[in-house]
Amino acid sequence: MRWTALLVLALTAGCARLDHVQIGSIDQSQGELVPVSVRLSETGFDATAAAEIGRVASRGRTAENFKQLRDILALINMGPRTGNPVFDDAYAQRLQEYLLVECPSGRLTGIRAIREAKTAGPVSGEIVGVDAYCIR
Repeated sequence: MRWTALLVLALTAGCARLDHVQIGSIDQSQGELVPVSVRLSETGFDATAAAEIGRVASRGRTAENFKQLRDILALINMGPRTGNPVFDDAYAQRLQEYLLVECPSGRLTGIRAIREAKTAGPVSGEIVGVDAYCIR
């Protein structure tokens, strides 16, 4: 019963998280403005949350071991960060390439840079995006 409840909770629980937004001004004097939008995502993993799930799902000495592991993982991952660690650290470097496909002139204004995530337990979709206006 405990495993069933935990599995149902893990599969149905999820949330969205906004980590950062940066907005630039819009220059309307340079030409026609066409909206463009690019989003890239990568799978993230929160090992501390996974250890906590293990602690909740177990009993006795095993639960204590998971608690210690959770605490150690929390301590070694201290410091400023946004989002969970991802499997490919360079996934956002392709953003410029995709923006040039959407805006061949390479002239952008009104740039909104967005860093967000959608999480479900210890797994997350780490997302970076740019909304802007292409000057044609």
